Amino acid sequence: MIFSTARRAVPRVTPAIFGAKRQMTILPGSFLSAFYNNIAKSNFTYIGFIVTGIIVSETMFGGITDGIWASKNKGKTYDTIDWSVFAEEDDDDDEVRRERSERLRGWGVGGD
Repeated sequence: MIFSTARRAVPRVTPAIFGAKRQMTILPGSFLSAFYNNIAKSNFTYIGFIVTGIIVSETMFGGITDGIWASKNKGKTYDTIDWSVFAEEDDDDDEVRRERSERLRGWGVGGD
Protein backbone atom coordinates (compact mmCIF):
# COMPACT_ATOMS: atom_id res chain seq x y z
CA MET A 1 0.00 0.00 0.00
CA ILE A 2 2.72 2.44 0.80
CA PHE A 3 4.46 1.76 -2.51
CA SER A 4 1.30 2.01 -4.58
CA THR A 5 0.53 5.50 -3.25
CA ALA A 6 4.13 6.60 -3.82
CA ARG A 7 3.92 5.57 -7.43
CA ARG A 8 0.81 7.63 -7.96
CA ALA A 9 2.46 10.71 -6.47
CA VAL A 10 5.37 10.66 -8.95
CA PRO A 11 4.50 12.81 -11.94
CA ARG A 12 4.84 11.18 -15.30
CA VAL A 13 7.03 12.72 -17.93
CA THR A 14 5.03 13.52 -20.99
CA PRO A 15 6.21 14.41 -24.48
CA ALA A 16 4.77 17.88 -23.98
CA ILE A 17 7.59 18.70 -21.57
CA PHE A 18 10.36 17.64 -23.92
CA GLY A 19 8.67 18.56 -27.17
CA ALA A 20 7.13 16.42 -29.82
CA LYS A 21 8.85 13.27 -30.98
CA ARG A 22 11.04 13.83 -33.99
CA GLN A 23 12.08 11.22 -36.42
CA MET A 24 15.74 11.73 -37.21
CA THR A 25 16.70 10.15 -40.50
CA ILE A 26 19.79 10.84 -42.54
CA LEU A 27 18.51 9.26 -45.74
CA PRO A 28 15.00 9.57 -47.08
CA GLY A 29 12.75 6.56 -46.72
CA SER A 30 12.34 6.08 -50.46
CA PHE A 31 16.10 5.55 -50.84
CA LEU A 32 16.19 3.07 -47.99
CA SER A 33 13.23 1.10 -49.30
CA ALA A 34 14.74 1.03 -52.80
CA PHE A 35 18.06 -0.17 -51.34
CA TYR A 36 16.32 -2.90 -49.40
CA ASN A 37 14.13 -4.04 -52.30
CA ASN A 38 16.97 -4.14 -54.82
CA ILE A 39 20.06 -5.12 -52.83
CA ALA A 40 19.50 -6.12 -49.21
CA LYS A 41 16.47 -8.36 -49.69
CA SER A 42 18.55 -11.29 -50.92
CA ASN A 43 21.59 -12.46 -48.99
CA PHE A 44 23.43 -13.31 -52.23
CA THR A 45 23.02 -9.83 -53.74
CA TYR A 46 23.83 -8.14 -50.42
CA ILE A 47 27.12 -10.07 -50.05
CA GLY A 48 27.92 -9.37 -53.71
CA PHE A 49 27.28 -5.66 -53.14
CA ILE A 50 29.64 -5.65 -50.15
CA VAL A 51 32.41 -7.57 -51.96
CA THR A 52 32.13 -5.34 -55.04
CA GLY A 53 32.26 -2.25 -52.84
CA ILE A 54 35.36 -3.54 -51.08
CA ILE A 55 37.16 -4.28 -54.36
CA VAL A 56 36.26 -0.91 -55.89
CA SER A 57 37.22 1.07 -52.78
CA GLU A 58 40.51 -0.85 -52.39
CA THR A 59 41.41 -0.22 -56.04
CA MET A 60 40.69 3.51 -55.71
CA PHE A 61 42.51 3.81 -52.37
CA GLY A 62 45.53 1.88 -53.70
CA GLY A 63 45.74 4.03 -56.82
CA ILE A 64 45.51 7.27 -54.87
CA THR A 65 48.10 6.27 -52.26
CA ASP A 66 50.49 4.91 -54.92
CA GLY A 67 50.19 8.19 -56.81
CA ILE A 68 50.93 10.23 -53.70
CA TRP A 69 53.90 8.02 -52.80
CA ALA A 70 55.31 8.19 -56.33
CA SER A 71 55.02 11.98 -56.42
CA LYS A 72 56.79 12.32 -53.07
CA ASN A 73 59.61 9.94 -54.10
CA LYS A 74 60.14 11.13 -57.67
CA GLY A 75 63.78 10.62 -58.68
CA LYS A 76 64.45 8.24 -55.79
CA THR A 77 62.98 5.02 -57.16
CA TYR A 78 64.36 2.68 -59.82
CA ASP A 79 61.74 3.66 -62.38
CA THR A 80 62.31 7.42 -62.07
CA ILE A 81 66.13 7.59 -62.00
CA ASP A 82 67.81 9.04 -65.12
CA TRP A 83 70.19 6.20 -65.95
CA SER A 84 71.86 8.10 -68.79
CA VAL A 85 73.86 10.00 -66.16
CA PHE A 86 75.58 6.78 -65.09
CA ALA A 87 76.37 5.48 -68.60
CA GLU A 88 80.04 4.81 -69.31
CA GLU A 89 81.63 5.07 -72.70
CA ASP A 90 82.93 1.81 -74.10
CA ASP A 91 85.83 3.33 -76.08
CA ASP A 92 88.39 2.34 -73.43
CA ASP A 93 87.31 -1.29 -73.47
CA ASP A 94 87.79 -1.51 -77.23
CA GLU A 95 91.33 -0.10 -77.02
CA VAL A 96 92.29 -2.50 -74.24
CA ARG A 97 91.04 -5.46 -76.28
CA ARG A 98 93.00 -4.35 -79.34
CA GLU A 99 96.22 -3.95 -77.33
CA ARG A 100 95.76 -7.33 -75.69
CA SER A 101 95.11 -9.08 -79.00
CA GLU A 102 98.21 -7.40 -80.57
CA ARG A 103 100.40 -8.58 -77.70
CA LEU A 104 99.06 -12.10 -78.00
CA ARG A 105 99.72 -12.14 -81.75
CA GLY A 106 103.28 -11.02 -81.10
CA TRP A 107 103.83 -14.13 -78.97
CA GLY A 108 102.36 -16.38 -81.58
CA VAL A 109 99.10 -16.95 -79.75
CA GLY A 110 95.91 -16.56 -81.78
CA GLY A 111 93.78 -13.55 -80.99
CA ASP A 112 90.73 -11.93 -82.45
